[in-house]
Amino acid sequence: MRHPLVIALAAVVTSSLGAQPAVQQAAQRALLSVDAQRADFDLLRRAIEEAHGGLHRWVPKAELDRRWAAHRARLDRPMTSLALAGVLSEAIAELRDGHARLEYDSVTNAALAGARLLPLRVALEGEQLVVVSNDTPADSAIRPGMVLLAIDGRPTRDIVATLLPRVSGDGFIETGRRTRFARDLAVSYWRWIAQPDSFAITARDEAGRVVTATLHGVTAEERRTNANPVNATLVENAARLDGPRGTIALEFLRDSTVARLRVRAFDGQSFPATLDSAFRVLRERATRALILDLRGNGGGVDLYGALLVSHLVARPFRYFDHIHLTTIAPSFATWLPRTFESLRAGTVPHAGGGFRVTEQLHRGVGEQQPQPHPFTGPLVVLIDGGSFSTTADVAAQLRSLRRATFVGEETAGTYEGNTSGLNALIVLPSSGLRLRIMMYGYWNAVMPPPSPGRGTRPDHDVTRRVADLLRGRDPMLERAIEVVSR
Repeated sequence: MRHPLVIALAAVVTSSLGAQPAVQQAAQRALLSVDAQRADFDLLRRAIEEAHGGLHRWVPKAELDRRWAAHRARLDRPMTSLALAGVLSEAIAELRDGHARLEYDSVTNAALAGARLLPLRVALEGEQLVVVSNDTPADSAIRPGMVLLAIDGRPTRDIVATLLPRVSGDGFIETGRRTRFARDLAVSYWRWIAQPDSFAITARDEAGRVVTATLHGVTAEERRTNANPVNATLVENAARLDGPRGTIALEFLRDSTVARLRVRAFDGQSFPATLDSAFRVLRERATRALILDLRGNGGGVDLYGALLVSHLVARPFRYFDHIHLTTIAPSFATWLPRTFESLRAGTVPHAGGGFRVTEQLHRGVGEQQPQPHPFTGPLVVLIDGGSFSTTADVAAQLRSLRRATFVGEETAGTYEGNTSGLNALIVLPSSGLRLRIMMYGYWNAVMPPPSPGRGTRPDHDVTRRVADLLRGRDPMLERAIEVVSR
């Protein structure tokens, strides 16, 4: 989620990205003392407590204090900055804020850019890691749809148990954390488990046969340009099922009677005009029912979400109930003076502590008007563990207004809102690690939920698995078409 106010931060002086590999490796292996680690930990904690906009939203203070003390106690021996990052990531995950993610120093980022990573993309289906893509140039032993059993002799269940606690997520939602874990597995394995140039893979095929292979790692660039024929069927099917390209894509599924509107991100200067154009086409074609596909949409501009809702309702509505700030002048913020001035002018002190954002600063807290000719026909919304931030806010609004039927998986973002938007960067001096501390505590203007801290949950719980893609099927979309056809 992003706030329309442009925040300009002062540049931070870091090591050159052009450092020699030997220098990078030495920096990665350098051990931080216990005192240095704890100093970084304590500084990070103080900054979070000073500025985070939703610190105790989902975890009471006493419980969070206890958990953070336990993580700090683990800093009892010299360790590298990467090892420290693992502990800090678990501590940050205790916030239950899916926007809170650690950033790395320039030396580590440069090393990662040239590293040979696990050449497989995966999905986490239940307790199993399932191969989505083999990104080696030509290996055909490990194929999409196979279940990974071990990497370099490490059982995949142990890999999941090590890495998943370091993945942040909103509230008490697991779909988003699992989706993010699977997407980032190759990088996370390099950071926190091992950094080999090749990987011994053990997998099981659809017939139950165990297959072993040694795969050479791939760089990020090699992964992007991969054309291994073993992936051809899945790639072709996924492209066809994904529909037309573009941030906003409209297609008709049954002549003009049923349409699918795919919104892949709430981003880009052309978003409002493109969205208006899509809804104009729906009117011109006299479309009866709409499937709004928000799967995999990680969010974007707040007001673009409100704009989408305004095309789907006939009455004025509130989008955000309020936006809360703990402080408007973090001691560590490196903003330009105009940012501090905008916050002072656009907020008011709140009786319960902190500040509330006014409509002058963010139009999302004011009443929103419907579009002149909104679509009011039957609406089905497709959601999954990639539906996060602004996307989760849109889903929450449509759920609260009882405007739609939902198909798929629980959204990754909480129904009540999230902590994101305006942020202040803290840089830890010993390790060079960083965290953008999210300062806007967004509270959606929605009816009370049955279970606090959960996402919008589907009326029809449907999962799309790798096996479905290999068969050329999209069970979520199929169910949505069934629902609008009743």
